[in-house]
Amino acid sequence: MNNQKSTQTGFAMPLALGLGLVMIIVAASMIGRSQSDRSTTASQREINRALSVSEAGVIRVQSFLDRHKILANKDLDRWSNTLDDLSLPQSSCRLINLASAKQQTGLFENSTWIDLDNRDRNKGRYRIINYKYENGVGKLTVAGEIDAYNTTQNTSKSTLTVALPIGSESATIAPPALWANTFNLSANQKITGQIRGVVCPQLPATDSDGIAGVDVSNVELISSVPSGQIIADPFTLIPLAKDPPTNAILLPALTTSITLPRPNPSDIPDARGEYHYLVDIDISSGYSIKLQDIDRLTVNLVGNQKVNLYLKGNLDLAGSQTINVNAAHPNLRIYGSSQTVKLIIKDTASITAFIHAPFADAKSIHSSPPNPSKNITGAVWVNSWDSTTSLNEIPIVQSGNWSDFGISKLKQPSQISPISYWQRIEN
Repeated sequence: MNNQKSTQTGFAMPLALGLGLVMIIVAASMIGRSQSDRSTTASQREINRALSVSEAGVIRVQSFLDRHKILANKDLDRWSNTLDDLSLPQSSCRLINLASAKQQTGLFENSTWIDLDNRDRNKGRYRIINYKYENGVGKLTVAGEIDAYNTTQNTSKSTLTVALPIGSESATIAPPALWANTFNLSANQKITGQIRGVVCPQLPATDSDGIAGVDVSNVELISSVPSGQIIADPFTLIPLAKDPPTNAILLPALTTSITLPRPNPSDIPDARGEYHYLVDIDISSGYSIKLQDIDRLTVNLVGNQKVNLYLKGNLDLAGSQTINVNAAHPNLRIYGSSQTVKLIIKDTASITAFIHAPFADAKSIHSSPPNPSKNITGAVWVNSWDSTTSLNEIPIVQSGNWSDFGISKLKQPSQISPISYWQRIEN
């Protein structure tokens, strides 16, 4: 009996020790696994936080492009040069700060890390890896980074690529009725159409209707599109002066009545039915067109034919003259050159035309005596417009589209559409 009992005791002790060892190994394994799970969970949490930072960076860049639309259809490496070509707008101009935009663009182009919150580094930072525009889509790649466990020793990163569909403004707006780099508007100035300025306008002090500078009774619609508002946009520049074709017909300065096209074998339209005239400058006055009293400029065309006048000098459409145009939309285009620096329209002049003189200052634009039936039908695009000193402002009624004016449509995007797809890139 004693031998049997001793044998059982000798067998139980190693078994107990073995079970204890197994339990220790299992416990250690479970502890190790738990620690690994905690580490993996923490790591995944930081990666998700870094992804959130990337997404926040994408939203900020998207917002930046929406405010500075001229950049949206250009690759990242062209942003700074594009802004350098613009003049500095007034700081109050639609809250656009060109100096700030240039500083921000420099950070983007240099792929500089930008803190989401300058006061709290732990919220993470982002940077643009690249932005490429092609076929109406901007492909934006943004990296996000966040300090793991609130230290600067270990970081988690995430890179996100998204596609931003870019809209086209030219498809949604009518050409402006009045477009100027700068303008001073009279409160009584009637504009049927959009008013577009490159820098903020000087506006009259009285603003009872809440629409600065334009009385609400003067605001009308074009094709159901609200168009009587002022748009101050330094990122959409007036189109450059248009050069005449090499085969343009030379005319002397126009100082008396004339009918165009002339019953002259040399006045031949081009293949599109357009007549092109290069109007010389009168050296003594500096004007290419200076009509007074009962002088008339009459345009007689057939169908969709058009007359294009390319001026070497200034433009004065005064007196009681009327430009007669037999078309629903302007088929007379008057293009000023770099020497066209003055535009005068006054007395009882009534004009149906598109006037594009990006170097001209329009100051004497008024009717005397007042005549509500007289106006400018078409559009006027000049360097500056000032109607504040006019007793009887001549209304402008927008008529015609981009093809009527012979000017290419605006290429600036009107909107940055919602993200069409996103792709996370493993780091």
